[in-house]
Amino acid sequence: MPAPHARPAGHPDRARCVWGSALLKICAAPGCEEFADAGGARCARHQKEQDVRRAAQKAAAQATPHAAAARALYADPRWKSAARAFLARHPLCGDCGELGVIEPATDVDHIVPHKGDRRRFWDRSNWQPLCHRCHSRKTAREVWHADRG
Repeated sequence: MPAPHARPAGHPDRARCVWGSALLKICAAPGCEEFADAGGARCARHQKEQDVRRAAQKAAAQATPHAAAARALYADPRWKSAARAFLARHPLCGDCGELGVIEPATDVDHIVPHKGDRRRFWDRSNWQPLCHRCHSRKTAREVWHADRG
């Protein structure tokens, strides 16, 4: 009988890992039976493929006319000044506040994404104060999940 923490004889990864030393998970990629890298959801090969896909998605998103217009708007010194003034008047994260958590606001968020539209960008009624974590979460939902309804 094999040792209690060793992989069974004939297991393809027996020499690579010892059971019991870490929680082993199967790669999340459909059909893959390799073990995921420690702390990850995919094996090294599928994680690299995922990273390449995500980098291509980000590059494509940054190449749109909306992204170019947005970069120009955010680079404007008037925006930087207006955003600082807005955060001085609204110093706490609105989303965290709804949960009863007091967190300093660091980002001015456009409630309805402006997508490069100057009028919507400068409409102060479309601004809200958010902490960086809440702003990143909201932006990720808008960018990566907008087409999923």
